[in-house]
Amino acid sequence: MAETKEFKSSPKVTVIYWLYSLGYFAPMIAVSAIIGYFNIYAGILFAIGLVVIPLVILAMWIPRFYRSIIFKLEEDHAYAKYGVWWVKEKRVPYNLVSEVRVRQGPLQRSLKLANADIYTPAQGTLRPELTFFQIDANLASEIASNVRRKVGILSSKERRVIEEEILEELKKIRSILEELGEKA
Repeated sequence: MAETKEFKSSPKVTVIYWLYSLGYFAPMIAVSAIIGYFNIYAGILFAIGLVVIPLVILAMWIPRFYRSIIFKLEEDHAYAKYGVWWVKEKRVPYNLVSEVRVRQGPLQRSLKLANADIYTPAQGTLRPELTFFQIDANLASEIASNVRRKVGILSSKERRVIEEEILEELKKIRSILEELGEKA
C-alpha cells in the first residue's frame, strides 16, 4: 500500500489573512476617526461596531481556520478538508485529474507561498476542483509534480527524455531491419 502524504497550509497563512483584512480595517479606522472628530460618541460606537468586533472575530477565526486545514495525497486521490463554521471536504480521484497548476499572487510571492490547483473535466479549466492553498512555494511545486506523475501528465523535460529514448529504440529497430533486409 502506498504511503499517504499529509500536510497543511504554511503557518504564514495567518499573516496573509491579516494582510488581506487591512483592506477592510484601514478605511474603517479612518472613517471612525473622521466621525469621532465631529462627534466623539458616534466615532466610538462606529469604531466598536465596525472595527473592534470584527477584529475580535478575526482574532478567533484565523487561528481556528489554520488548525482546521488538512491536505492529503493518498494512494488514489487528493484530499482537502478545512473550515470553521462551514467545513468543506473534497476528494478528487487521480483518474479524473486533467491538469495541475501552481499559482502565486503578489502577496504570496513575497511570503514564498503558493497554491496547487487540481483541475478535472467536470469543472473545466476555469475553476479548480481542489486547491491546496497557502502552502510553501517549494512544497506546492513538489505536490504538483507528484500529482502529475500519479496522473501520468509529464513535464516537458520528462517528455523530452522519453521521446529521446523512443527515438533511440526506433533507430535500433531500423538498423536491425536494415540488416535483415540485406541478409534476405
